[in-house]
Amino acid sequence: MRLLQLQERLSVAFADHVLTIHEPIEDLLVGRGLRREKSVVVMNAVDEAGFAKPAPSSRSAEAARRGPTFVMMYHGTLTRIYGLDLAIEAFGLAQHELPGAEFWILGDGPEKGALERQAQAAGLASKVKLLGSVPPSEVSAWVQQCDMGVLPMRRDVFLDYAFPNKLSEYIIVGKSVLVPRLKAIGHYFSEDALAYFEPNGPADLARQMVRVSRDPELRARLASRAKAEYAPIRWDVMKQRYLELMERLTGLAESTLKASRPAEAATGPRS
Repeated sequence: MRLLQLQERLSVAFADHVLTIHEPIEDLLVGRGLRREKSVVVMNAVDEAGFAKPAPSSRSAEAARRGPTFVMMYHGTLTRIYGLDLAIEAFGLAQHELPGAEFWILGDGPEKGALERQAQAAGLASKVKLLGSVPPSEVSAWVQQCDMGVLPMRRDVFLDYAFPNKLSEYIIVGKSVLVPRLKAIGHYFSEDALAYFEPNGPADLARQMVRVSRDPELRARLASRAKAEYAPIRWDVMKQRYLELMERLTGLAESTLKASRPAEAATGPRS
């Protein structure tokens, strides 16, 4: 650990500028010696121009939606750190209070077989649907078919600083989201924007599943507030911040300005 921290300090000292993925990580690095004026946050946000636009028709998504009265959804890689086993257990605790509801899991990964067996053993095979992977162009269509997103990530020293793209995708299409109470997510979103639950255990997640699914007005308020709080960190903001940094570091903006001056001098000042 000491060797890694030394490597980090040397790297930060050597660099002309440091890009960080969000403010809690920046604060962590500043606490380890990074000068704040030497860093800038460029978050890995979702490009809304490609994701929020009307999605191509997905007949499979539309057909799947015809049956259940309420759909909770996770999409992404199926690994243990993302807590899908906890979400299935929570759904099992809540199912009797949510007649007609289904939990869709979209994606693939090493935990898929174990999750299928867990759902089968709990008698949830008809309600917990592992749908496999879909082409990236169809993800938006599937997300739009759900009523609520569920991100059941476990909390550990690494994931406490995670900020998943999946959260942004639910927000920009106007879905309420259940999320664990993690440091990075909580830094950007209030209790009025996301339905937080205590991580690493299914009971509080089950409680929030019931609470939020039963209250359409609450879901609408959460989605609206989340979109407002997401606005300062959306991709258009991050992209512009990154481009301005590149211009400043490379002198591109100054050289472009100088290149335009001879032509302006020849034609005279513009009125």
